[in-house]
Amino acid sequence: MKNDHINAQQVSPNLKHQQTNTNQTVPLSPQQIPFSEPLKAGQQHGSLLRKSYSSRFHEKPQGELTKIPGFQEVPPEERPSLFLLKLKQCCYVYDFSENNYMVSKSIKQEALLQCVQFLSTNDQPLHESVYKMLFEMVAVNLFRPLPPRINPYGVMYDPEEDEPILEAAWPHIQVVYEVLLRFIDSPTFNTHIAKNYVDDKFVLQMLELFDSEDPRERDYLKTTLHRIYGKFLGLRSFIRTAIRNLFCTFVYESHQHNGISEILEVLGSIINGFVVPLKDEHKQFLIKVLIPLHKPKSYSVYCSHLGYCMTQFIEKDPSLAEPIFKSILRLWPCGNSQKEVLFLSEMEDLLSSVSEDQFLKFRTQFFRQMTKCFQSEHFQVAERALYLFSNENIVLLIASKNNFTLALETFYKPLYENSIGHWNKSIRNLSISSLKLFMEIDIDLFNKVSEKYKETKKKQQQQQQQREKTRQNVDVSFKQINQKEIETKSDKPSMIRRKSLLPVDPSTIAALSNHRSLEEIISNKNENSNDNNDDEEVKEDSLHYVPYISQ
Repeated sequence: MKNDHINAQQVSPNLKHQQTNTNQTVPLSPQQIPFSEPLKAGQQHGSLLRKSYSSRFHEKPQGELTKIPGFQEVPPEERPSLFLLKLKQCCYVYDFSENNYMVSKSIKQEALLQCVQFLSTNDQPLHESVYKMLFEMVAVNLFRPLPPRINPYGVMYDPEEDEPILEAAWPHIQVVYEVLLRFIDSPTFNTHIAKNYVDDKFVLQMLELFDSEDPRERDYLKTTLHRIYGKFLGLRSFIRTAIRNLFCTFVYESHQHNGISEILEVLGSIINGFVVPLKDEHKQFLIKVLIPLHKPKSYSVYCSHLGYCMTQFIEKDPSLAEPIFKSILRLWPCGNSQKEVLFLSEMEDLLSSVSEDQFLKFRTQFFRQMTKCFQSEHFQVAERALYLFSNENIVLLIASKNNFTLALETFYKPLYENSIGHWNKSIRNLSISSLKLFMEIDIDLFNKVSEKYKETKKKQQQQQQQREKTRQNVDVSFKQINQKEIETKSDKPSMIRRKSLLPVDPSTIAALSNHRSLEEIISNKNENSNDNNDDEEVKEDSLHYVPYISQ
């Protein structure tokens, strides 16, 4: 864990701590802490129109401050009282998105810097009232609502693509963090008094600030959290539980958090301090909390710190290598080449800490996944997998007596096919180099595997030719059967009568030809009656004929 309190990538180059020849960190003097320029109202970061002012919403206007004497202007016995008075002044909070109260902001800035100077030089124990006022000042200035991830314009913040929104009140917040760190690191700091104010609520509020978009604040937070974990022994279990809950919420619910990388960095230092043998609580934390962190899409943001935590667990307990590797192989990304490359990098780092006995327990799954990576059409995945053979520790594991035969039999086919048929020239060359490496390890076994591959390939070709020949025979037989069916159908009359076919029976043709409609019969009958006798009534038998026809 780094001991420096200032992020080296801040705006001013003076933010770096001065280093001595003994590699001890020298705290910054108050004059070296920069007064960062506040953001102007409506100022934008990046190309997107996003909220770019202070994270504190609807801050009520504070009163004007009056400058009070400095510590050098009063006797030493009055300095603790003056320090308490300056802490009260620092409880005034101002909105940096507006250019108002500029004099009061400057007075508060100077008061905070003087508090840093006092804590750096003070060697006398402080009264409990100072503890109360200092932690109250810290809470008022630091614990604040953060802006939502989805801003009013509907654009979600992406830590990999977007520029972060810097905290507008950073000129004051930065020095408040310095005051807190100098106070905790001071030789007169009393944890028995401070534990009344640094409680569970204080820790939870500090963990919530890790979601800030400002990387400068997250850098201070990780240092502060590490100091609290080291000083307050009674809070260690609660801090680990709170981190576990935060990670589970991130993995299974929100999928969005800006401070996972910084928290994992703190956690790496915590894991490094675990005593051996590990408690079951720590093992469950690994299995149920840390390993699932490989699932989120933002894995690339914190992969290095997560890999360090995995390595620490393997070094503490080598038996954990099996569940770690099997879980990572089970969570292997499909269709995400960038994440596959990162997984391969993490696997390489973890294998450097694995013994041969532990490697035997998951070698089959590992070789199978490496084969898939060798055969990947994405050249970066195949290239990163082939570069594993450049790692001496991995080569020693594979070249061992218990693993080499299985490794060569598994890897020969994809490596040989890559060497003669991969579309990327670099992959072809790396595959040839890998085959030469296996050949140098055991030339006799290499020749046997090569001959076995050729025989298998020859059998596959023969089987393919036989299948092709069988398919052709089936096609010929099918055509012959169809031809016979067509010829047979043409010789026999059809059993199905179609409506489009006219009848050929003579009696049916005669009946259809002599057919007359009802109107024709009636009209002919009437004409014949009129011709014989126009005045004669219709005969009785004709009266029966018409109804009969009608029916």
